[in-house]
Order: sequence, then structure tokens, then C-alpha cells
Amino acid sequence: MNRRQFLAAAAPVVAAPFVITRRASAQAASGSFPAAGADGWVSLLNFKNLDGLYTFLAKSGKGAAEAKGMVTFEDGMLHIMGNLVTDEPAEAGYIATNQEFENYRLRAEYKFGMKRFRPRLEAKRDNGLLYHLVGEDKVWPTCVECQVQEGDVGDYFLLGSARGSDGANGPVYTGHDNRKLRDRGGDFENRDDWNVVEVIAQGDKSTHLVNGVTVNTLSNLQADPGGTGQFVPLTRGKVAIEIEYAEIWYRKFEIKKL
Repeated sequence: MNRRQFLAAAAPVVAAPFVITRRASAQAASGSFPAAGADGWVSLLNFKNLDGLYTFLAKSGKGAAEAKGMVTFEDGMLHIMGNLVTDEPAEAGYIATNQEFENYRLRAEYKFGMKRFRPRLEAKRDNGLLYHLVGEDKVWPTCVECQVQEGDVGDYFLLGSARGSDGANGPVYTGHDNRKLRDRGGDFENRDDWNVVEVIAQGDKSTHLVNGVTVNTLSNLQADPGGTGQFVPLTRGKVAIEIEYAEIWYRKFEIKKL
């Protein structure tokens, strides 16, 4: 699909701006939410700029992704990796909120583009939603990932010191064994059209949904923020959209308090 066809298929978006005010900054410190709309949802993107968010790349650090043209806003949508494909390997990273959240429902609508970047020119198009992001910025930080990848949307990745389990007596996912495949088999995503992916995070448990279908759950989420072997419940943190090696568009990225 060419760019004109792609944009023609995108529905118009009306999003309320998410602006960090002095009051909202104080709320961020306590982990509470900014003011929500009548339906309870708060847009984390104003689709004009990165107010309330920041970018981070593995080597270049903060603020470089937008300078490199890897993150732009076009036609009322967030456009990731729409920059020129070159022979140089791309950098991975993410777009994160300044604010931390807990007990929420996170919802995003995405559609993959056509571009792929080294070193994954032949790999599946890949992205992800990161949540409960805590500690220092790095690739990858301590957080939980809801995978957004062709054929694998809804898988878990436990990154950094994060870990979780399938109930009291289920397997623990951490370290090298940090991926939990979807509980529900099947293909619930649209490869070349819009998709809705959701995360419900409540206490130390979370659930992943793909186009309205519950596909994965995990409980007893924990992290070792000090690296001392002392794990504590992982119940809150920043939320983020990955910047990986494939072009992708987002027309919704919003959060709602439970």
C-alpha cells in the first residue's frame, strides 16, 4: 500500500491535548491521573508534539529520536520510523510519559507501515507497549511489555529486573526466560489494517487484549529496582511506545483510571 492509500484509510482523529501543568506535575509525583474527559479516558498524545512525553534511544539518549526524524506527527497521527531507510543500523528506544500511573486501562490503535530498518530488514515488523516502567532510562528498562509484533501481539516480555508468574504455582518469567506466549491461541490481529491493543493493570496483575479479545494474563508482577535481590511488587510506573525497526502509525494512545 502506498502512502496516499494508507492515509486515505486512516479515520480522522480528534484528541484532547495532554499537557503537563504545574498541578499535573504534582500529580505525577503522587502517581494520580490528570483530568479525564467525560468518558474517563485521557489522551497521552496531543498529535502535535511530545508535550508530557520524551523519547529515548539506546545510544543517542533523550530527545534524539525526534531530531533524527524517527518520531513525527502527520495527518493527526503519531508516525514512528517514517524516516529514510539507509545502510546504517537503526537505534531502538521508546516514547515514554513523564508521569507514572497505577490501576489503569491503557489503549492504543496502531497500523504498521511498509518500511523496515537494519538489522531487521527481513524480520517481522515489531513494536510494543511498555508499562510499569521504573528506574533509569536504557534499552531496555525495567518494565513489562505487551508485544506488538506480527503474529505475536499480546505476548509478554519481562524486561530488566521485572518478573511475573502464572498464578501462585505457575511458572515464573524473568531473566533469560522472560517471554510468556499468549494464553489464547489464534490470530486476532489485522496485518495491514488498524488494530486495538489494550492493557488492564490492576495491582500486581495485568491482562492483554487484542481487538477486544483477552489473550494473556500475568500476576505477581515484581521488580528489583535496587539490584539487591530484594523484589517488591511492580504496580506502577511510566507507560511508553517502543521505537524499534519498523514503520508504524498510532492514531490513539490513551489511559483510563480503574
